[in-house]
Amino acid sequence: MRSLTHCRKAVRMAAATAAGALLVSACAPGATSEADKPSKPVNTDIGAKPVTLNLLVTSGTDVPFFTALGKRFHARHANVTVKVTSQDYGALTTNIARILAGSDVPDLVRVPQFGNLINNRLLTNLDPYAKAYGWDDWPRSQFASTRVAADGRQRGTGSLYGAGPGFGLTGVYYDKALAQRIGMSRPPATVAEFEELLAKAKGAGLQPIMINGKDGGTMYPLQNLQMAYAGNAQGVQDWNFAKPGASIDTPATVKAATTLHGWAQAGYLPTDVNAIDQTKAPAEFIKGKTVFLPSGNWRAPELDKAGPGKFGFFLFPPGEAGGSSWAMTAAATLGIPTKSPNADVAAAFLDFVQTDPQARQDTVTLGGLVPAGPADGAVPTAPTGSAVGATVAAFQALLKSDGLVGFMADATASINVNTLVPQTQLLLSGKTSPKAFAAKVQDDYERDLGR
Repeated sequence: MRSLTHCRKAVRMAAATAAGALLVSACAPGATSEADKPSKPVNTDIGAKPVTLNLLVTSGTDVPFFTALGKRFHARHANVTVKVTSQDYGALTTNIARILAGSDVPDLVRVPQFGNLINNRLLTNLDPYAKAYGWDDWPRSQFASTRVAADGRQRGTGSLYGAGPGFGLTGVYYDKALAQRIGMSRPPATVAEFEELLAKAKGAGLQPIMINGKDGGTMYPLQNLQMAYAGNAQGVQDWNFAKPGASIDTPATVKAATTLHGWAQAGYLPTDVNAIDQTKAPAEFIKGKTVFLPSGNWRAPELDKAGPGKFGFFLFPPGEAGGSSWAMTAAATLGIPTKSPNADVAAAFLDFVQTDPQARQDTVTLGGLVPAGPADGAVPTAPTGSAVGATVAAFQALLKSDGLVGFMADATASINVNTLVPQTQLLLSGKTSPKAFAAKVQDDYERDLGR
């Protein structure tokens, strides 16, 4: 597999050819074996026969977003009705293999992680569709995280198993009025400056950070702290892509876990952080008593709707002044189950959401995501001063600075639900130590990969 540095250079070159090209950070060419290819040919003509295309996505912002995209698709193809159902992220992660192996299988499914879905042949190899629709001519880096080796372990290589409308991006939202109240005139330049702002917020009687510890939101600052203290993201990205020998049991991880635990002890996190989910956290933030909300760009439309111009966004600060910032990113990945009764129509939907100008605009406006698709695709707009606009600008800045990294939560099929969420909860409640946290995460990772 090509090095992350080489791939990021490729991203910069592609971005330079079109200012609106929106890509991810790592890349590698696909390598499709004959055994992986589906037996029947693909068809890009979906015909006129009435079809109900069933999408299974995650609860929350996914539902209205994909419902809107479904309506756009129906307007183009009147014979296709898109039906959207959902499950909680944790439930879908746990149940997805059973669902795809069952008798009532959706046509498209939001894929949290790949893992055994590949080696058990539960997802359709999309390489033939990529060739038929011309995706192979697009910047290949955007498909890196959804290319998976035949054993389901290493990503960034192998055949294509997922695509979607756009990419997530994490950072820190802030209430502009409250930030001004505690003396924040610009985003913090270092982790230490950020901690100074947290202390000022606490001293002003405000809740410094609102975040969802119940379903894994606390992993966002923890991973950012790990990268900030390491001074690079290579180790995490190697770990995410299951590169042989990669380890997260490092001094930087221990230091990050120590800092996050310290934030909890200092009251910078809510006292009931482990009971707060991804629905409650933004709702509490919107109420105006919390200064910061670490989260992703998918929250931006909701925040802009609740308070136009009220909320800002910045990338998590580096460990040292002048250092690099990094952000976690991942495609809003949809896969076509092997048992999908309407695979050709599902592939047409995947092509539509990446190429149709109105769908690409919805990806930004409704989904808060940076659109996928061809390098010369229509560039959506966002209002000046909006949270959406700030996240799009941050993404484009990270393309130039090599700052895009995958989520640790996606490293294996079960690492998030079985390890990261419960271990982070134990860390914040003082029931495990930072050293034990780092060791446990690595041990479970090795177990998941069968090493």
